[in-house]
Amino acid sequence: MSAKTPVTSSPTLTINDVRHHAEEVRDLAKAEVRRISRTDPAQVVAIAVVGVLVVASLAYYLGTRGRPSCDAG
Repeated sequence: MSAKTPVTSSPTLTINDVRHHAEEVRDLAKAEVRRISRTDPAQVVAIAVVGVLVVASLAYYLGTRGRPSCDAG
C-alpha cells in the first residue's frame, strides 16, 4: 500500500447548519404539540384506559404463570 493515498475530506458542519436543523426540529415539535392538543380529551382518556387494562392483564398473566400452585406441597 502506498503511504500517499489521497484522503477525502467529509463536508464540514457549520454553526448555520446546526442552527437550521435545530429550527426544523423546533418547528416539527410545535406542529406535533398543536396536533396532539386538538385531540378529543375523551379519546385520550379511552386510549389511556385501554393501555392500563392491557398492562394489568399482562402483569396478571405473568404473575399467575410464574408461581407454582399452593396445592403441590
